[in-house]
Formats: sequence, structure tokens, C-alpha cells
Amino acid sequence: MRIRSWSLPLTVLIVTVSALIIGLVIVDQSGEAVIARQQAALARYARDYFIAYEREEGPTALKAALDRRERIGSADGFRYALVDTEGNILAGSDVVGALDTPDNGWGTVLEPVRTPKRFWRVLAQPVGGGRTLIIGEDLGARDAFRAAIIKGSIIALGITLVAVMLVGLIFNALLFGRARIIVGAAERIAGGDFSARAPARPNGDVFDHIGLALNAMLTRIDELMTSLRTVTDSLTHDLRSPLTRMKGALGRALDPKATEAERLSAIEQAHFEADQALATFSILMDIARAETGLSAELMTEVDLGALAEEMEDLFGPVLEDAGQTLVVEAPEVPVVVHAHALLLRQAVGNLLHNAVTHAGPGADVRIAVTEGADHMVRLVVTDTGHGVPHDQLGRVVERFVRLETSRQSPGSGLGLAIVAACAKLHGGRLILEDNLPGLRAVMELPRPPAGAGS
Repeated sequence: MRIRSWSLPLTVLIVTVSALIIGLVIVDQSGEAVIARQQAALARYARDYFIAYEREEGPTALKAALDRRERIGSADGFRYALVDTEGNILAGSDVVGALDTPDNGWGTVLEPVRTPKRFWRVLAQPVGGGRTLIIGEDLGARDAFRAAIIKGSIIALGITLVAVMLVGLIFNALLFGRARIIVGAAERIAGGDFSARAPARPNGDVFDHIGLALNAMLTRIDELMTSLRTVTDSLTHDLRSPLTRMKGALGRALDPKATEAERLSAIEQAHFEADQALATFSILMDIARAETGLSAELMTEVDLGALAEEMEDLFGPVLEDAGQTLVVEAPEVPVVVHAHALLLRQAVGNLLHNAVTHAGPGADVRIAVTEGADHMVRLVVTDTGHGVPHDQLGRVVERFVRLETSRQSPGSGLGLAIVAACAKLHGGRLILEDNLPGLRAVMELPRPPAGAGS
């Protein structure tokens, strides 16, 4: 269903009119039934009163009472008469007495001599001696009262409809006005103005919530586009050099004047440069798998203490060759997490490789495994090297970010990005802190639920 600018006021008007008409009919029918019951009760009460009055005072007193009631009128809308078996009026109202009434009980009859015609609701009650007491209600009075009520209801209905239309038009203008503001922001963005944002308040209405969600989405898209541009520029720079060197090496290998040894050396260099480029792409694929959770099906129970000792056996000689020392601090009891073992080893390996590359000779490197009361376990890698400037701690986990702006040293700037993606895959996070001196990298991982199997 499409929402037009006029559809909301028209829908509100139709629904309101229908509801009011249905309500008016219900009220009219209910009110009519209540009045009919009340008038019938009054007629029966009058019948019983006059019968009791005749028994106590006699027929003459009853005739006098009915004549007196006819002369002074009745506030309850009823007329009274006493007739004989021939239809002659003995006392009371000539109008009621002239009606073609039933012999006994209730009836609705038409007044014979009157223009316009009108109906009477009558109650006939024999009182003995060939006489009948007739109590009649002029339904025209009730119809006049009903017409007055309907007329007043119609006036009220008209006022209500005007008010509803005004409110509908105002609300419709506000609704489409707010929508047009958001559409305007979207059109500006589609036109190339990526800084455009929809006006929104944190504690506003539903349009503010839509605006906040739209702004958050736009901010995220802007961040992704900026990251994409950065990744593209960095990847272009990082791959241009090895590909250029590969092309140069292959050119030397194809030189007919080159010796066999020179040709083999050039081919070996080209092979090395190809491996470097492929390694960069492989790391990017690892990050993509970690960030999208495609490796989650390979999760197993991993003892972090055993993993830390395994990494000590693997990287100990490497750190020793770099003039560094490696110490592992693991608790005696197993510290088990639900993790992707291969990716977790790669993340810890990247942290140790960073220490080997950047901490410098003489640095102390430690791997510690701790448990906290917050249902998190922490795998901490620290070094006493040069560290990272405090204002750069948040940047070094981004892809291709390298603090060396010349980008001439080996490395792709993806190592810490893999660690951060690995922590995210496991429901945790990577925290980089100043070790005073050096760098302190903390991988926070959630502890598996109690009783979870492997």
C-alpha cells in the first residue's frame, strides 16, 4: 500500500466518520430501549395506582381523578381515559378514549383524526363493570426528543469531523515534513555530499531514531570508504615494490647476456618477491575469515597455558637469535577457552614476531596467561622495547598502518590487524597499552560456560 500525502487525512476522516456513525446508532438504539422500558414501567405503575385508587375510593372518585389529571396535564407525557364496552368515554382524555385500543394489554395504534398522523403506545386494563382504563403515551413527543438528540449529535459530529480533519492535516504535514528532511539528506548523499546527515535528537521521536540510525550507518559507510581508500593506497604501495622488483629480476633472467648464475639468482629473487606478494594476500584472507566468522565451525577447546608453552618452544630460538629473552608465565591448572586453535597460534605468533622485529636486542619478552573474576581470560604479551607512542596505540591495529612512513622495512602492517580480528572472532578484544617501557598487548577472551564440552 502506497502512502500519499492525502491518504492519511482521508483515512482518518473515513475511520472517524464510520466510528462516530456506528457509535451514534448504538447510542440511539440503546437510549430508545432504555426510554421504552422506563415509559412502560411508568404506565404499569399508573395502571396499578388507579386500580388501587378505585378500590379504596370508588368508581366516582376514579372518574374525578382522571378528569382532574386531564385538566391539569401530566408531566410524564401520558394521557388517561376510562371507557365502557361501547367505546364511550366515561372520564379522562377524549383523544385517548377515541383510539382503537386493544381489549387488554399493550398496543401501538394510529390516531385516526389528525394531520399529520401520530402514533400512540397504549396500555388497556379492564377494571370491572364493562369499563376499561386506557393509559396512552404520545410517541410523537418521544420522536421529537429523539430528533433533538440526533440533531445535537449531528452538530457534535460535524464539529468533531472538522477538528479531526484539522488535526489530520497538521499531523500529515508534520509527518511528511520530517520524512522530507530525511529524504533530503539521502538525496544530498546520493548527489555526492557524504558529509550530509539527517537532523536527529537522541531522545526524540521515531523520526529522530530513524535519523540516528541513518547517521550511524552513514558514519560507518564513511569509515569503511576511508578504510578502503587507505587499504587500496597502502596495498598499491606495498605491492608495487615487490612486483617492480619481480619484473626487474625476470627481465635480468631473460637477458641473453646474463650468465647462468645471474639468471638463477634473478629467478630466485623473483620467486621471493612473488612469495611476499602472495603472503600479503594470504594475510588479508585470514583477516577476512576472522572478521566474518567463517572459521567459527573449527572452534575447539584450547588450553592457553599449553599454547603459550608451545609458542615458547617455537619462538624461543628466534628471540634468542635476536638477542632477546622469552619467559612464559602460565598457571598450573588448565585455562581453557573455546577458540580457533590455528588462528589463535597465528595471533600469538604475530605478537611475538612484532617483539622480535621492533623491540630490539636486549628486550625481555613475556607471555602470561591470567584469569579474571569478570569471566574473561587474558593472554598477555609484553616486551621492554621501544614501544608505540601513546597517540598511535589505536591506529596500529588498523590494516596496513605502519609507524615507519617511508615503508622501506619488511612487513605489511597487517600483523596486529590479524590479532584484533582474531580476538573479535572469539568474542573478545585486543588491548594495547604502554608497558613502560615497551608494549603490552592483551587478548581478552571469554571463558566458556561451565560444563561446556570440547
